[in-house]
Amino acid sequence: MMANKEMNNLLDDIMIEKIASASVSELMAEYNITADEIQTTQSRFLDSVKKHKQQLKKNRLKDARLQLEAEKKKHDAVDVAAFLAKKGKDAKAILIDLLVQQKLPENLTVAHREGKEFTDEDANQIIANLIAMGVIDVDDKGD
Repeated sequence: MMANKEMNNLLDDIMIEKIASASVSELMAEYNITADEIQTTQSRFLDSVKKHKQQLKKNRLKDARLQLEAEKKKHDAVDVAAFLAKKGKDAKAILIDLLVQQKLPENLTVAHREGKEFTDEDANQIIANLIAMGVIDVDDKGD
């Protein structure tokens, strides 16, 4: 049964290739059809392709949204307090260690807010972001 389906698919592909590569006059002569019928078929085909492209774009967007939601859940699941307790250090000390070891991403920037001090909460949030981004491995035994 599977071989028949594969054979039919192969024959379909061959026919499609033959029709796609034929000139309009060859198609008109071989299939006894008019130019208007070819244009109608071509229009239906292009509409079908357009619909499939739109569906593909919708599916990609849906997949991207699902991936974004998964990343958000991953970020929400970060337990900074448990990580810091396991390390026996506060967030600022971890950030300093990462900076000294050059393990922070090159494009990492931290905004200064009107000369206010960099708080422990700020440091905790950066740690949470780095864990969520995969920069810090919470299961890493060597660090």
